[in-house]
Amino acid sequence: MYIGLDIGGSAVKGVLADGNGRLLGFAEINTPGKIKEFEQDIIKLVDSLTVMASIGKDGIKCIGIGAAGSIDRKRGVIIKSANIRFLDGYRIVKKIEKSTGIKTVLENDATAAAMGVWWVEGGSRYSEWILMTLGTGIGGGLFIGNSIYTGSSGNSMEIGHMTIDYNGKKCNCGSSGCLERYASATAIVESAESLIGEYPSSSIIKRTMNEKLSSRIIYEEAMNKDRLALRVFNEASTCLGYGVANLINIFNPEAIFFGGGLSGAREIMMPVVKKTVKKRIMPGMGTSTKYIVIRNFKTTPALGAAKIAMDSVSNP
Repeated sequence: MYIGLDIGGSAVKGVLADGNGRLLGFAEINTPGKIKEFEQDIIKLVDSLTVMASIGKDGIKCIGIGAAGSIDRKRGVIIKSANIRFLDGYRIVKKIEKSTGIKTVLENDATAAAMGVWWVEGGSRYSEWILMTLGTGIGGGLFIGNSIYTGSSGNSMEIGHMTIDYNGKKCNCGSSGCLERYASATAIVESAESLIGEYPSSSIIKRTMNEKLSSRIIYEEAMNKDRLALRVFNEASTCLGYGVANLINIFNPEAIFFGGGLSGAREIMMPVVKKTVKKRIMPGMGTSTKYIVIRNFKTTPALGAAKIAMDSVSNP
């Protein structure tokens, strides 16, 4: 059995899986805000997953971690995490191995998610395809020739940090004008907050009297035709279309998979994305590219991390 952990800006999800990709257990926690809490909660999460395996920790061959940000997989270090700043320079593999006694491997979270799509979501049907993860930030994965591409150091496909406005908003990564500053769940909330004064009759104002503003609230009100919510989603979807068009022009993929919490807003976002892409791609590009929203993104990235753990044991 194998454990896979998906460490994102909002939540940490863990799975227990066998070598066939069968999900045997699932657990989830909110991403802690401090390093000490993070260490304690991650170990508790691993422990809860091992309890699900009646044979105990000895039956867990390896733990795979998909972590947001740039990583050094050889040293097991998270170099920089734009949305979880306290993890910068964190030696996560050493910490988990010491605490659990289980071999642990590290991978970028979007790369792990792409492996999960290949393993359990039908990605293996295509030879050349891209994954875009839409959540707190924006990440990506790439398969070329039916093999995952990770770059020379494991840090390829930082889709969220492609520049779509060279003079744009500052990003936590240190650059500016990054795609995720305009099309992520975080960006959608920030946009609504900045524009809400222009829409005094917006239903979002009433919702936020008792609830914290979230992309989910904005999506729900967009579905109810709220003008502010529709404007925010239209702008975010247009910017996402810029990013998708760039990827199609560069890679000419057979398919683009979309996952993450924001992908649930596909009814609103995808028509605008496709319209924007059509205007911006080169003639003859993207005409047959399929747009596929993942069925179960709650467990897929963590299952991908478990697959990476399995492969590390099979091919050390």
